[in-house]
Amino acid sequence: MFYFDDFFGKKVLKSTLLEGCEHFFTTRDFPLFQGTREDLTAIAEKNVDFLIEKFDINKNSLYRCKQMHTANVEIADGEENFFDNTDGIILTKPETATFLNFADCIPIILYDQIENTGGVVHAGWRGTAAKIQQRAVKILTEKGSKPENIRAAIGAGIGKCCFDVNEDVFLKIFDGVDETLAKSAYSFDDKSGKYFVDLKEVNKILLNEMSVHKVDVSGYCTSCSNDVFFSYRKENGDTARHSAVLKISKKDKKCKL
Repeated sequence: MFYFDDFFGKKVLKSTLLEGCEHFFTTRDFPLFQGTREDLTAIAEKNVDFLIEKFDINKNSLYRCKQMHTANVEIADGEENFFDNTDGIILTKPETATFLNFADCIPIILYDQIENTGGVVHAGWRGTAAKIQQRAVKILTEKGSKPENIRAAIGAGIGKCCFDVNEDVFLKIFDGVDETLAKSAYSFDDKSGKYFVDLKEVNKILLNEMSVHKVDVSGYCTSCSNDVFFSYRKENGDTARHSAVLKISKKDKKCKL
């Protein structure tokens, strides 16, 4: 279940499924990346410094990336704390943190309480079609996680109500997805000839395929709730980003089952 909370005076969205973990999804109240809104650059930079201070982490322990709508996932276990051409970051060490940025694309936070590892994934339609969420789960399992111990929180993103695509994109998104399960994740509009796709539901289905069944899905559509979240479609591309934030704490602070 998702709920709004306060992060030192900033409005954020959290999931009860990850209760106890240091995580949240930001809102318009707390931009960490300005996108095309250059007027928000100074505010975003100040907010990143604020996050580092309140998360009590070394600046070099905050891992970031240049997102390119890929299925590339990197493991944050070295000295390099910025990754190019990357849309997923896996954290394996205590006192490290990451955030990725979104404006309609689907944000996913993964966390394994037993191994005290996790990650953040940027799943737009291209990343979803390329199964970036499954790639992230595979990396976590290679690092020792059992799928049944991985929890996933799918944050606010564009909803089925507002995400219409042509047949070519529809076919790419649902390529390899179980046909029976797929029926719950889209509808077809005869009048417009468009498919309306529930990207959050598709990501849940693909996570379930990896035996990750503890999945919390936010009901918020970024386009419909544009007063709370940034939306690329609603704002015609001229928008900042909201973010999915995760910190891996020391084991005595980790999420309780």
